[in-house]
Amino acid sequence: MLLSLVSSLFLVAHAVADSRYTLELTWAKGSPDGFERDMIFINGQFPGPHIELEEGDWAEIIVVNKLPFNTTIHAHGIHQTNTPWADGVPGLSQRPIQPNDTFTYRWNADTYGSYFYHAHTRGQIDDGCYGPIIIKPKAGIAKPFDKIAPEDVKLLEAAEARVTPLIISDWRHKTSSETWDLEVAAGLESAVCVDSLLVNGKGAVDCWSREELTKYTNPAVAPVLQQANLSMTDKGCLPAEVLATLFPSPDTNLTALPSSVFDVCTPTQGSREVIKAPCSDKWMALDIISSAGIATFAVSIDEHPLWVYAVDGHYIEPLKVDALTLANGERYSVFVQLDKTAKNYGIRIASLALAQLIDTTAVFSYDDAEQSYGNGSTTIESEPSINRAGDNVTADVIFFDQAEMVSFPPQFPQPAPAADQTFLFSLVTAGSSYRWAMNGTTYDHAIDNSNPPFLYQDPHAITTAGNLTLTTKNNTWVDLVFHVATTGQPPHPIHKHSNKGFIIGQGEGNFTWNSVAQAAAEKPENFNLVSPPFRDGFVTPASATGPTWLAVRYQVVNPGAFMLHCHIQSHMDGGMSMVILDGVDEWPEVPKGYMN
Repeated sequence: MLLSLVSSLFLVAHAVADSRYTLELTWAKGSPDGFERDMIFINGQFPGPHIELEEGDWAEIIVVNKLPFNTTIHAHGIHQTNTPWADGVPGLSQRPIQPNDTFTYRWNADTYGSYFYHAHTRGQIDDGCYGPIIIKPKAGIAKPFDKIAPEDVKLLEAAEARVTPLIISDWRHKTSSETWDLEVAAGLESAVCVDSLLVNGKGAVDCWSREELTKYTNPAVAPVLQQANLSMTDKGCLPAEVLATLFPSPDTNLTALPSSVFDVCTPTQGSREVIKAPCSDKWMALDIISSAGIATFAVSIDEHPLWVYAVDGHYIEPLKVDALTLANGERYSVFVQLDKTAKNYGIRIASLALAQLIDTTAVFSYDDAEQSYGNGSTTIESEPSINRAGDNVTADVIFFDQAEMVSFPPQFPQPAPAADQTFLFSLVTAGSSYRWAMNGTTYDHAIDNSNPPFLYQDPHAITTAGNLTLTTKNNTWVDLVFHVATTGQPPHPIHKHSNKGFIIGQGEGNFTWNSVAQAAAEKPENFNLVSPPFRDGFVTPASATGPTWLAVRYQVVNPGAFMLHCHIQSHMDGGMSMVILDGVDEWPEVPKGYMN
């Protein structure tokens, strides 16, 4: 009760927003890659407008739903400290926003860094409903920039202050609802095949030659294709027949799939994003954000190393790399030194998914008044460090390694806190390749329309079918162990709402222990309990040859009803989600004026 009173007073005391944005969502024709389809625009643009805040600001985001269907907006990575009702998950923290209705989100920007907002109703992120959030650090905060270039600290701070978002996504020519309907009709996860990749909403359909498709076919799938006397399709996809064989289901009906979904590639003119790097500056900062629905990407800038200085919205000991592996929902803040000849360089993005060969290239252009590379020319004149399949071109190319990531300043308490609870999840398909479960039970999307939403209820009275709900107590430590039980699963980018967590261990094989403590005693080499990576996205190891597992520890500090889910949209749509009722012993009371 005391916490509820404190939360209400906290909200009332900051009723006047420091920054106010209105986001009007509309449904209209658009062609970001040169092919016209229905999509979501925010304030008439795609991606949505850039939300820029100062650390400590109170943000007010007014969402006006002019769509022909329900929606909500989630601020990805924002903690929602003392404002769990602003988390934007239908059925958990609010009722869906009905067509022609308005909902106002108010929350505190209590941590600096790179974030983004996106729809959290079924697959609407795949329809274009997303945009960047940048929270600038407050004055006096410790920064690790002297570890990059001690003589350039002021220049690096200035570059950070004018950071440029780089939103990378995949794109389909079918709407999210059409994609889901096709999956149901075909009994197959057809969402694994996309039409193009976009950078800041720009791209084109690029059809590879048969020679390129053959050259870059992954060795892991080549034997499967040979055995079936098949090859990657003209669209660069694994044939639907192969997927049906790998993930057999009694309701498979491949005749329900139009040829355009897996097979036919029709090139488009589209457009190409150009990032202008001013020659007058020595450094440039980029916030690289994945709003992808399905793909994990390799990302690099030709001939330019990347100094990674922040990950998922917090500083790390800087790491100098040539390329990143970017999973769904992840954010990397990087510095690029502008010390090369003024010309156009390629920003290379390649999908790392086994199911499809697809890539795109944006332009990193030195904006030189004398050579005028900012005049619209997109001719690239540089040597890549990754190839079209996302692999390193030479042995000395360095990819970002999460195992080397160390928070600045250190975040994990010492000695390591013991877990008060341990939850073991089994990540599996559930009957069909497009149906997924995180804990043995497919998420019931009827929860989206819970009336009242879970946060408005007594948490002790909330019930769900199967194993869909976990409960914790405030000020406790919780271990989440994700067990990928079946062979052939991709990496799953798991996102925990409200909390960052520490990725304390991972390994191959089955997780046969009752707790992390038992596992760490037997296999200490699989754990980091000193300086584990601190993130709000946790990517499970791929189970290419057998089962794998990942262990995450977080502290319950913000009571409320939150979602834990895979950020691959077709997996979330297919049911790979859970409800976590955090801090049920100090459950917040939603201010009456905030309930929709």
